[in-house]
Amino acid sequence: MKNRTFFALAFVLLGLFTILAPTVLLPVCESEKKMACYYTAQAEIGIGILIAVLGVVYFFLKKESTRLGIAIAEFFTSGLVLAFPLKLTGLCKMSDMACRVKTYPALIVVAILLIVVSIIDIFFLARSEKQE
Repeated sequence: MKNRTFFALAFVLLGLFTILAPTVLLPVCESEKKMACYYTAQAEIGIGILIAVLGVVYFFLKKESTRLGIAIAEFFTSGLVLAFPLKLTGLCKMSDMACRVKTYPALIVVAILLIVVSIIDIFFLARSEKQE
């Protein structure tokens, strides 16, 4: 129960940070013209919602095999957190823009934390299924 609560809370918080990082906490560049960083922020909002919703669903599930599936989904979703600013939509080309200096490192940290948390959870769930 403690592990389930911890990991569910971690997923929800990381999802919320994925939403808030490019919009409120470390916003991307503001411009009248919608640049690549704007679209990256919009994509990260959607990904953050997905991460948080999966975390809420994770909390209410009792079967470890289903929670294992959600942990694996969270792992692959972390790849999307990285893929949008890196390759899919990208960020501004200038290295001194706010999106490159603030938002990009924050999204990398969130993705790495999500990878680490999901791998630890996958390890615990896979180990506990082998014991049963």
